[in-house]
Amino acid sequence: MSISPKSQFPFVCLVIILTVSACAPAATQAAAPTATTVPPTEPPIPPPTNTPSPTPLPGTQVIPLSSMKWSIPWLPLDTARRPSVSYLGFNTKKPPFDNPTVRRAFAAATDRSVIVALIEKYQPEREAREAYTLTPPETLGRDLTGDVGIPYDPQRAKELLVEAGYTDVASFPTVTIFARASGAGEYPGLPLLIIEAVADSWREVLGIEVIVAATNERVSDRMASEPPDAFRFGAWAADYNDPDNFIGELFNPDGDYGGEYNYGQFSDPTFEALVNQAAGSNRPEARQLLYIQAEQLLVEDQAAIIPLYFAVYNIP
Repeated sequence: MSISPKSQFPFVCLVIILTVSACAPAATQAAAPTATTVPPTEPPIPPPTNTPSPTPLPGTQVIPLSSMKWSIPWLPLDTARRPSVSYLGFNTKKPPFDNPTVRRAFAAATDRSVIVALIEKYQPEREAREAYTLTPPETLGRDLTGDVGIPYDPQRAKELLVEAGYTDVASFPTVTIFARASGAGEYPGLPLLIIEAVADSWREVLGIEVIVAATNERVSDRMASEPPDAFRFGAWAADYNDPDNFIGELFNPDGDYGGEYNYGQFSDPTFEALVNQAAGSNRPEARQLLYIQAEQLLVEDQAAIIPLYFAVYNIP
C-alpha cells in the first residue's frame, strides 16, 4: 500500500529528535518520550434486530432487473413477438362512469375467460391470455396477475354497484358500448364478438341494460362525434419494449402523444406524477416500482380501463 507525503513527515521528525537526544550528555538528556496509547478499534454496531425488511413487489418476476438497461427502452424488442394489450375504456367525464366505484363494479363483472376463448377459437393473435394490467409482463418485467387489477367476481361486482348508490339496478341508466363492426385479420368480425361477450357478462352479473353500438368508425372519430359510455381499444402493440410505450404514451398528457389516445379522458395528478417520475429515471428498480404503482391507480383504484387480454404480434 502506498503512503501519502503527509503520513511520511511525522516519521522523519521523530528520527531527528531521537538522534540529537542520543548525542547529548547524560545529565541533560531529555526524558524518553512515552508511547502514545492507541484506543482499540470499536466493533461495528449491529443493525437493530427489529428493522423491517423491504416490502416485496407484487407479482412474479418475468425478467430480472439486472438484464434491463439504464435507459428507455430498457429491453430489446423482438419484432416477431411484439407484446400487446387490448382493453375497455370508460368515458370518465360522463355519468355513470365518472364514478370510480361504478367502474370497479363493471371491471369485477367482466369475464375475461370468455374473451380469451374467442381469441383461441379464431386464432387471430398468438399467446392470448387474460390481462389485469395495461403493461404486458414481458415489458414490465413482472407478471402482476393476482396482485394488481380487478378479477372477475360477480358477487363483489353487485356489492360495488350498491356502494356506488345503485341499490335498485332498475335505476341504473342504459349503457352504450362502442365497437368496430369489423377489423383486420383472419376473422374480421371478432371485435364485435368480443364486445357482445362483455355486454352479456354485464347484463348477466349486474342485471343492467347494455346496447352495443357497432360501426366501422374509428374509436377516435366516434369519441369525437358521439361519445359512448364505454369502448374497446385494441390492440396496442409495442413500438419499443418499455412500460413508457404503454402506460406513458397512452395515458400521460405530458408524453410523446400528449394524451392523444386517452379517449376516456382519464386524469389523475398522482398517476401523472408517477409516470413522469418513471420516465425521468434511469434506474430499472425505481422505474419498475413507479410503474407498478401507476398500474394500481389506473386499473384498480381508479379503474379507468378494464384490461382484457395480452397477446403477441409478428410485425417486422
